[in-house]
Amino acid sequence: MRCRRQATRADLSIDWSSQEALVGVAGAVLGVGLGIGVPIFYISRDSADEEKLSELRELNRKTYKETGEYLTEDQIREFRKPRWTDRREFQDDD
Repeated sequence: MRCRRQATRADLSIDWSSQEALVGVAGAVLGVGLGIGVPIFYISRDSADEEKLSELRELNRKTYKETGEYLTEDQIREFRKPRWTDRREFQDDD
């Protein structure tokens, strides 16, 4: 015969007047907010940069057809500001 265990709920009482409880809840809310918000922000910036990059490529092709020259680095930098990842130097430290 099978023995069934009855699950009992433990009484969880939180003293909301305690400063430690409030700091814990604030930390949890802030952590969840940042954990969701920061990736969403970076994704939106990446998609905006992709749109800007496709516009820049189209403009560069159009300029080449009209003048026979591509846009200069300064013109490109004026149109599309470099991102923080563009300024990093990648080095092989092996």
